[in-house]
Amino acid sequence: MRKVDLRDSPRDSKDFVNDAGEAIGSADDAARGRGVYAVVDIKAGERVLTVPFSACISQAGLGKGANALADAKLPFENATPSECVAWNLLVARGGDASTNEDTWKPYVDALPAVVDSPTSGLWDRKEVAELQIGEAVFKAALTLGKDAKTARTIAASGAVPGNPKAKDGEIGFAERWGWALSCVRSRAIECSSDGQGGATQAMLVPYVDMLNHAHVDPNVEWTAVAVPDDDDSVSQKNGEAKQKLVVALLARRDVRAGEELTIRYAAESSLDGFCLFMGFLGGHNPHDSVELFKSTAHAAAWYGDAFKSEAGERVVDPEKAAAVAAAFAKRAGLGLELRLGWGGRVADVLVDMLVYFNKQIMPDEDPQAMAAHAVRVRCSELVAALPTSAEEDLAWLETRSRGKENEADGEARRRDERRKLAVEYRLRKKALLQHFIEG
Repeated sequence: MRKVDLRDSPRDSKDFVNDAGEAIGSADDAARGRGVYAVVDIKAGERVLTVPFSACISQAGLGKGANALADAKLPFENATPSECVAWNLLVARGGDASTNEDTWKPYVDALPAVVDSPTSGLWDRKEVAELQIGEAVFKAALTLGKDAKTARTIAASGAVPGNPKAKDGEIGFAERWGWALSCVRSRAIECSSDGQGGATQAMLVPYVDMLNHAHVDPNVEWTAVAVPDDDDSVSQKNGEAKQKLVVALLARRDVRAGEELTIRYAAESSLDGFCLFMGFLGGHNPHDSVELFKSTAHAAAWYGDAFKSEAGERVVDPEKAAAVAAAFAKRAGLGLELRLGWGGRVADVLVDMLVYFNKQIMPDEDPQAMAAHAVRVRCSELVAALPTSAEEDLAWLETRSRGKENEADGEARRRDERRKLAVEYRLRKKALLQHFIEG
């Protein structure tokens, strides 16, 4: 790690400005924390640092190496990869005799005491509701409910990870479980478990997990590779070329000394995961999107209600529309999402279905133009249904920015920061909808 250093990572945000062009600030400023910086010039393709698997906490266990995933046992029935890593993190945090506390304590102590996100368990229902976007509020509630149920099940089984009597005994297991899951969801990466592009496993990788995210043009990326094991004295004595797996950080382009190293946590994803699980937005995200409809059946039913004859009669038969929607959904396959993105990007299957309907009921009109009109109507409905306008949100941000220095109560500040994250999140979604409405 001689090429890198840990430093505070301030962010002079210009994400939101008032009419005078003055920066209002950003919720990301408080969430950014530390970052990893280059201390030397680094060339594109050069290895920046390596972290051995033996220093990582993975879903396979503490310090597990090559192919460990194949032999790993789930800590409880149907545990997800994130839950497996969270379990192992609590084992490390517990510090009982079997976990070698001296090995893991420095890393556990370096993790944040809290990850203040809508799914961390720290937000109350009113704070989550401030997100306003129905999809996000639903996902947060679903995650919180599942996490709470899992915590109760684990606690009732008596097989609680770590040694809660030795440390944090006064903290309920639900809180410890929420902390571990939040750390994993905001910091873990996925790497090949064999270093050859095979099955991946989720891992907490020291140092790598302190790299900040960039939606566009991150300057480094991670991978798993095998390198000679210089520490294996037995192999050296026998003349064998034994290797070990490491997580390697590679430069995607030239990096100057003093430049912060950034990675992309998730490729081409919307802001939802960043806001809900990581507690930040990361500035403008060109890959952000907003849900227009839950399904093709939902879109078809809406179309039939929204477009009627001048006499107010239905022009689309509900049963036929449902059959058409089912056919388009089958053609699209699994993972269908009817979303709107920047640049007017709309899910192809939604556009195709709207064009089909338009050809049936308005054969003399341009079906593509009418499809765009239908999406514009839907965007207008979604904007009108939100409790606050974009102008009101911006006004609140400006007022909050001016008054933040007078806040003395720590809990009030935390609540204010949560609301700021929610307001900035919903503002970006409103901007997507408004951008399409305005053409």
